[in-house]
Amino acid sequence: MLPVSKHDPLLMDKNAARTLAFRAPRSATPTSFAPAPVTLTMQIQSFCAQAALFFLPLPAIKYTETSLTLADLFLIPAILLNFSHALRLRAFQIPFLLALPLNLLSHMLDPDGRLVPILQMVYLWGFLIPFGWCAFVNLSPQRIAYLLLIASGLSCIVAMGQFAGYVGTLPTQKIIDYKDSSRAAGLVLQCNSLTMALTPCFLFLPAVRQASLRIVLLLLLLGGIASTVSKSAILAVPGLLFYFFWREPEKARVLRWLVAASVLGLLVFNRGASLAELVDKLNAVVEFRLSNANSSIDDRTHLAEVAFDHSSECLLLGYGTEGTYTVMTSQGAMGQTVHVFYLGLLLIEGWTAVCLTILGFLGLLASLWSLRKYNDAIMLGTHLLAISVTTVLYLSYQYYPFVIAAAAIVRAQAERTAGSQAQSTDNARPRLARTARRTASRSAA
Repeated sequence: MLPVSKHDPLLMDKNAARTLAFRAPRSATPTSFAPAPVTLTMQIQSFCAQAALFFLPLPAIKYTETSLTLADLFLIPAILLNFSHALRLRAFQIPFLLALPLNLLSHMLDPDGRLVPILQMVYLWGFLIPFGWCAFVNLSPQRIAYLLLIASGLSCIVAMGQFAGYVGTLPTQKIIDYKDSSRAAGLVLQCNSLTMALTPCFLFLPAVRQASLRIVLLLLLLGGIASTVSKSAILAVPGLLFYFFWREPEKARVLRWLVAASVLGLLVFNRGASLAELVDKLNAVVEFRLSNANSSIDDRTHLAEVAFDHSSECLLLGYGTEGTYTVMTSQGAMGQTVHVFYLGLLLIEGWTAVCLTILGFLGLLASLWSLRKYNDAIMLGTHLLAISVTTVLYLSYQYYPFVIAAAAIVRAQAERTAGSQAQSTDNARPRLARTARRTASRSAA
């Protein structure tokens, strides 16, 4: 057999084919997408993002006369340190950015306007809602769920203590006292705001892996909402419990704990009184809330009518924050946000900006559903329903479900893109091998 020269064309083509196949990108493996080296900047950003998540459900921890809470002191650097993600514009951001100039003009043309409301509006609608997701896009859904649930659980413990009369209130809070107890607010500003803040937290419970911890957090959330004595809880809690038990693998164990916690809660609320006295106290609480139900509905109906009467003047621009306050206090005899989020937003920024804002909310919801992030979509949907009966607040905690939903969308899109690239790479390898074999065959011929 004659020796083959290393310069033989056939041998060179075969070696080239082997080299090409060896150097071709391999299929997706855990090492193929190894994380980049962790830098000091990434560590600081991660710390700020997690601290912001923990303090977001606790807005009562703030300076009394400012809208910036302790969470914002961590949230702003967390967004800026990760702002490179915002260089690519996402579809859900466009409606919010289009509504921003109209919102800004509404505040700037407000004759009663001041600098502080303008800055609040720019921070929320120009920075936090369009770009706040940058802070949390690198955090896992489990980490986000744990931080929010632990913080909300702490707020619920405070709320239950306030309701029972064991815990006082902060200077930033407004709590309604009646009979022998109070409508608690936890570490949120008002009792209704606590109900709104806790409603989306039920949807984070399936992310908790330990059954015992899930049960404890569930009991805390239920106790916190019950301590607010809010009428909206009658509609919120049954649906949230249904969803939880639908997803819960240990239903019997949860039911046993619910019964035991209910008995313990009654004993604590009873404070050693007889069973008859306990029933009288509970009846007094229920009767007190029902006696105010008709007047509460009448007040909100009146405010809605006043808002709609003035909505014809807000086709393009609104009154701004201070202008809306002037209108509603002079004719509605109550605050500027009408106790209904969407109506308050309508008067503040006008029909056009409101339609764009709602389009942005619905875009977030549709994107989550199309990416099969059903739990995140339901979480966002419950929050959209919860805020419908609350006031417009210039505090970041009212809007954190939006930025968390946007972060989930960006993560899901990145995962889908990485999966498509890996599949394209796998499909390309056989083609490269076939091309190399054909080249070698033609050279041999």
